[in-house]
Amino acid sequence: MTTQIDIIGSGCAGLSAAYYASQLTDCQIRLVSDKSHHDRQDHIWGFWQTSWLHDAALQASASWQSWQIITDDETITHHSRQHGYHALLASNWLNYCAEKAAITTLISLDVPEPQANKIILDSRPPKAPDDCLYQHFIGQHIIASDDIFDPETAILMDFRCDQSQGLHFIYLLPFSANEALVESTLFTPHLCQDAFYISAIKTYLQDHFQLSDYQITRTEKAAIPLAEMKQTDPHHIAIGARSGALRPSSGYGFAFIQKQIQQLVASFRGQGRWHAKPPHRRIDLWMDRVFLKVLSDRQSDAPRYFMLMASALSGDEFAQFMSGIARPATYLKVILAMPKWPFIKAALQIGLPPARHKA
Repeated sequence: MTTQIDIIGSGCAGLSAAYYASQLTDCQIRLVSDKSHHDRQDHIWGFWQTSWLHDAALQASASWQSWQIITDDETITHHSRQHGYHALLASNWLNYCAEKAAITTLISLDVPEPQANKIILDSRPPKAPDDCLYQHFIGQHIIASDDIFDPETAILMDFRCDQSQGLHFIYLLPFSANEALVESTLFTPHLCQDAFYISAIKTYLQDHFQLSDYQITRTEKAAIPLAEMKQTDPHHIAIGARSGALRPSSGYGFAFIQKQIQQLVASFRGQGRWHAKPPHRRIDLWMDRVFLKVLSDRQSDAPRYFMLMASALSGDEFAQFMSGIARPATYLKVILAMPKWPFIKAALQIGLPPARHKA
């Protein structure tokens, strides 16, 4: 008997679900969305190479085995051959998934009704908590007139920028010696006017690369809630951000959405049931709660905390920690690297950590 799978939403979670579900037998997939994935603003997803991201890595636009975190006083450079950092253009992945899944797309505002032999996967974004922090940014894909970038090293966080609005850093992915994505990114509860981000990018390129002559080929913009979000419906199976896939402390979503979707499809293949759960270990979520509490209370100290964590870990350990696959010894290194009183205070307010954790 054929199972009908209706997937609400044509973004990362929806089309990734269509791709992996298409590998099941006796399933017919239909995408239900208010717009085509072709109509979405293009942007870059970043992730570290892990065992469940093989297909995504093959579609990536670029990758780096070295990355940096920078402040006025220090530069930390990490290297990893096992866990390279990848940049994936959203349109490349969405088109790949749509082509492989051979889906039927129904452009509709109507939510599908439950029926026998029909599974409804809901990837619509959930409502963010009123008091949460956001990771918000504007990024510009630029082409410079001269070769000024180091194409071998990505810059994940450079705090040498205007901190007047809160925690602020520049994210720079060099695709070649004269081409890069440059983003002005903030972790604050309030968004800024577009002019702030654009000015920050312009000032950063001038101050640190002596670059004023460049062409902007594409712009991307987003605001990602830094919070645990989950929205349930008895008639639908929530996936993606709606099912807690975003990493609360960083806003990283792509890698964890892929992990969640693959676990969802595997649970049906192996056990005959659809079950989507947050793809995070309990210890990761607890540490994220503590970190976000400290970040909210002491934003001016945040660059130092990021540097302390980065300096305590190797490249492999850093990538594993950010990807939710760290070993117990890595968690201990992170905890011991942090200043004790702010984090102890936050931990006491949050509550005790879970007794154990699972991958």
